[in-house]
Amino acid sequence: EQEVKLYQNEASKKSDLERTDLAKEKTGVFTGTFAINPLSGDKLPIWIADYVLSTYGTGAVMAVPGHDERDHEFATKFNLPIIEVIEG
Repeated sequence: EQEVKLYQNEASKKSDLERTDLAKEKTGVFTGTFAINPLSGDKLPIWIADYVLSTYGTGAVMAVPGHDERDHEFATKFNLPIIEVIEG
């Protein structure tokens, strides 16, 4: 919990430009909590990442590492599962 608070504090000091720089290494911290996928029952780890912007869309928590470059980089770095849901 302390690690999450420290990370939130540091991330809040960054500008939107700094947070969305595609060349920047993705950072984040595991919250220690999980969400349950209502369809599969899988436990999904909940992370906080500084590249997610509250001003973009709804600021909702969502990651699509199989289909979004930034999410893919984040998932790869932290060894999170990457599932492709759309073939193409």
